[in-house]
Amino acid sequence: MSHKSLAADLCRAARSARGKQADHTRKGRDQSLMRFAVSVWEAGFQVHTAGGIKEKHIEAWAADMESRGLSKRTRANNLAHIRTALEGVGRRPFADKLSNSRLDAAGASRAGTKRPMPHEALAVYLPTVAAIDPGVAVVLELMAQFGLRAEEGVRAVKSLADWLRALRNPAADGFVTVIHGTKGGKTRRSPSLDRQHAATLVERAIDLTKASGGKLVRKPDLKRAMDRFHYVVRKAGMTGADAPHSLRYAYTAEHLRRLKAVGVSRREAAAGVSTWLGHGDGRGTWVEYVYGRKELAAEEVGNA
Repeated sequence: MSHKSLAADLCRAARSARGKQADHTRKGRDQSLMRFAVSVWEAGFQVHTAGGIKEKHIEAWAADMESRGLSKRTRANNLAHIRTALEGVGRRPFADKLSNSRLDAAGASRAGTKRPMPHEALAVYLPTVAAIDPGVAVVLELMAQFGLRAEEGVRAVKSLADWLRALRNPAADGFVTVIHGTKGGKTRRSPSLDRQHAATLVERAIDLTKASGGKLVRKPDLKRAMDRFHYVVRKAGMTGADAPHSLRYAYTAEHLRRLKAVGVSRREAAAGVSTWLGHGDGRGTWVEYVYGRKELAAEEVGNA
């Protein structure tokens, strides 16, 4: 027996719990539970099941994470995964006793670390990216224009024809339907930042796919396509605050600003943009805080 038996039981237990079970969430949680199992066994605790976990095991895991310099947010997330697994075997009351406060993981900020990337900054990166891989450059432009996640951009090839029709049809509202690569497979409708520019961009993307074997990123499967995407953007220097996800921040901040400019309340604007990002409208406050906080702070200073 080894840590693998504990990890397997924890993962099974977590899948039996309430809450998020989307692919992205489950994969991240399974990896976290595996790390917990490894840490517990390396500390000399021979635990085989979720039912055998005791306070000392979780306390040791929390101390190990802190000793390795992990942020409070990361530690809190990892501890939440353990609680989910314990809930799956009916031990939620026990898990709740080991609060983030008790384990020195409370008070972590949920604010994002990225900043909205200005259009001018993206324009500086695009020639470098395009010289390495034109498909990745187009994916970045699609991300900026529609607020897509990276995987949504890479897999957008399946929707390009439908998007073009939605953008070119004067009777349509100009929203596109994002289907492929979304978290949890949740379909959403999102507006572009500039409808005319978006239509031209989608046409260009379609032309590229015709010359690239029907793909935006020319790799045989999704995993290698995503690896290629991340390699190219890192090679071009799009890391840290300028990582591709900052394009999603910029999309959010711009739409928040536009909606408020035409009189939409701050709360309604945040709820609306939340749905365009693929979150529920109930997460408007979170979206406003994480994605739009710098934009809103700048506005508040300007109005002071």
